[in-house]
Amino acid sequence: MIRSLSLAPALLLVAACQTTPPEQTAVHPDAHALAQAACAGCHSVEPVGLSPNPDAPEWPVIANTPGLTRQSLTVWLTDAHAYPEEMDFYLEEDEVDMLVGYILSLRSEDYHPPY
Repeated sequence: MIRSLSLAPALLLVAACQTTPPEQTAVHPDAHALAQAACAGCHSVEPVGLSPNPDAPEWPVIANTPGLTRQSLTVWLTDAHAYPEEMDFYLEEDEVDMLVGYILSLRSEDYHPPY
């Protein structure tokens, strides 16, 4: 027991040195197809490109918005009252999870807005 306790600080130090980007998760394999089907009519859902609807922000712009979190994006996508009229549709919980994961996968440390 004493030996394992003496390793604890070393393990914490090693864990603290790990650099994992915040909120990075594996993207569901169907997420891009769902984004294309449900959202690409207005938004650019690709890593690069402009939205077909100039009033709809590109997903990389959304993904790289300062302060955006998994929780805030999930709440926004599940609260139908937050949607603009064009987005008045229902998403299942698993669809929200897929879209949130996909949007967050578009984050980039060297991101520069397209305009």
